[in-house]
Amino acid sequence: MSNSTPTRRTLSAILSMSLLAAVLAGCGGGGGSAAVPPVQQQPPANIPPLNLAYAGVGVIKVQAVAGMRVALMERIRPFADTVMPDRILEIAADGVPATRYVPEPGWSLVDVALHPSRQTSLVLSNGIVLRLVRLDPQGGKLADRPFSDAQAAGDPYFGPPSAVRDRSNMSPWKTWDAVRIAALGEHLGMALRTGGNGVVAYRLQYDAANYRQQWRTLVEPGVYLDAQALRGGSFDPFQGLENHWQLVLGADERGRMAVAVLAGERTELAEGHRRQFGEAPPAGFVNGVLLTQVDAAGARGRTIWIDTGEKSEVHALAWTGDTILAAGRVRTARPDDGAGWDGWLAQLDAGSQRLASYRRIDVDRGDIVQALLPLGDDRVLLAGSTGYTQNPGGESVSEATSPLLAMLRLADGSVNRLALTAGPRGNQVRALAVSGNDWLVGGIEDAPGTHSADNAPASLTMNGYLRGMKAQ
Repeated sequence: MSNSTPTRRTLSAILSMSLLAAVLAGCGGGGGSAAVPPVQQQPPANIPPLNLAYAGVGVIKVQAVAGMRVALMERIRPFADTVMPDRILEIAADGVPATRYVPEPGWSLVDVALHPSRQTSLVLSNGIVLRLVRLDPQGGKLADRPFSDAQAAGDPYFGPPSAVRDRSNMSPWKTWDAVRIAALGEHLGMALRTGGNGVVAYRLQYDAANYRQQWRTLVEPGVYLDAQALRGGSFDPFQGLENHWQLVLGADERGRMAVAVLAGERTELAEGHRRQFGEAPPAGFVNGVLLTQVDAAGARGRTIWIDTGEKSEVHALAWTGDTILAAGRVRTARPDDGAGWDGWLAQLDAGSQRLASYRRIDVDRGDIVQALLPLGDDRVLLAGSTGYTQNPGGESVSEATSPLLAMLRLADGSVNRLALTAGPRGNQVRALAVSGNDWLVGGIEDAPGTHSADNAPASLTMNGYLRGMKAQ
């Protein structure tokens, strides 16, 4: 492994679309067994019987309602120029054996939404069109419908033509992992990045085994996005290389949605947003997040700019009353020991459409917030990883990573870390939900770092878990 700073080459407008836009960002420093070992902690004594372990998959999302839960699980995948997630869904209801949904070859299961009826919506992608699938509480298929959008090809695009491929596609060329769904009662909210890199939100009415589009709203125009790939290294623990292609979606019980997308030196989003909507970024804005509300009727609100000041990522979004919470990680320094990343949490006021607060979360060396669960009483349960190191000049993350589960109080920003059993390496707490009087906590353990499997392909594996904890 090398600790040298990697190089990039930017996609030129005259390059063929078949060429990789840039070469990365990220070899060396931070992988392997030389990093600081994870903190071993004992679980609380009040963990209820739910304590599930999964071999070969990690839990990345969990939702629960009325005695039923769904868990979205992901198999590990080596880094690739075009990201095609390998995910499956487990459905478990009281008194019913757990069942699994596995997509057909050529399709990626991307996201899931659990409805009050205990029916589940899924969105699948093949890189060109999407499929919307509806399952009953036992996992039986109720609907399976293709989704495309003829308007996408005509959406505004600011950038070199060669930087995108087919603007009519329902996924950008770089990743199929760029669509998110959320339950709106029995109906569905969806946000996606198109083949032209634009971001669009939809409300889909569900009836008679069909999803019918009620409205579509352009959230962001298509812009140039800098593509990167690993030069050395086989795994991207936090999806740092593709995070600026993804988006985050949250919805509330009133049918409002919020969509967050990343801005920074690898995108031309800030300029494209200004040209499309006439909303200029704050003075000096380079790195951060653009968060946009869309009301239940499809009206687009004013965008809120979250200025992180440094290179950052957005991973989580949640509503609590008229407050929207967004979170991720930000590079705050480049120390030689590789501990230069902190988590961040922004609190946004939905009524005034303004940023109420922004704070950094520094627990132990490198920190990242990957999931949020507001508890409705000034407290927010946050989850992610801590104690990792990263190449100061690149993207390489150590396999020595501790699980992060903590209680944060919005009033004063205090963070109280909660004990959680750690795996031997590669710990990430990715999923939070409430089930009755319990919290459900899901995640990944025994996962590699960026370089762990470079010369040992057999180590490119991970395991997962789903645990219950009595609410505190």
